[in-house]
Amino acid sequence: MFKKDLLLSGDHDLAIIDFDLQLTTDQQAVAQRVKQALLLFKGEWFLDRDLGVPYYEDILGTKNSIDTVRAIFVNTIRAVDGVKDLTEFNIEFNDATRTLSIKLTIIDDLSNEINIEL
Repeated sequence: MFKKDLLLSGDHDLAIIDFDLQLTTDQQAVAQRVKQALLLFKGEWFLDRDLGVPYYEDILGTKNSIDTVRAIFVNTIRAVDGVKDLTEFNIEFNDATRTLSIKLTIIDDLSNEINIEL
């Protein structure tokens, strides 16, 4: 069974409804953990400088192939607690806006299919 967590809103702030903090459901907890793992820059969290995606080292400003970047993200997703399988992963880079979009589908430990977009 998954541990509950504080629910984050779409802009990654704490979700507060009627002055009450909201808790996640099991599916929300796994999806939220995946998003947090993908958004965390390596070295950003002071308690564990090795945790996070190596954006500065291997992604931003480098000439790595999209396959290398894909592998970094896939490994990050698969390492998240509660992720049983990654069934779909699409990554798209927009040269004009210099933005990266990620769409993925995971299966959690309870066999729920969860769609995530970043």
